[in-house]
Amino acid sequence: MKLSTDQKNLIASIKNCKRYTVTRFELHSSTQPDLISTALNFVHLDDIHETMETVKQRGDLIRNMSESGLIRVCFHLPVSARSDFQVYLDSDLFQQLCELVEEGKQKPDFLFDTPAIQRGVLTVTEKGRQAFLASKD
Repeated sequence: MKLSTDQKNLIASIKNCKRYTVTRFELHSSTQPDLISTALNFVHLDDIHETMETVKQRGDLIRNMSESGLIRVCFHLPVSARSDFQVYLDSDLFQQLCELVEEGKQKPDFLFDTPAIQRGVLTVTEKGRQAFLASKD
């Protein structure tokens, strides 16, 4: 499998850090706890000021690589360090989500009244490792 430059760069980034964090920005309902809506999926931030366009492009890359079996996305972490995810809580994008929720609360019967992040990590699969090694030739 031939990797694109973006795919190679993402695999290298994942391999070169302790934990490559990813989140899902969600909207929860305080009145119906089982009601959850995904606002933005596969979010990885390096900087709190990253734009929606940049985050969506990276998210599409993560989704595609996960579907191809090159990386694994795990949102079911038994334990996570808050400091690893602080950049998401402090980000401009999460702040925008919080503002949208506040606006929505002004409407009657508004259900999604709680912004949240689902914490996760990315890991490289064996298929991803092999493709990465083959791409170095």
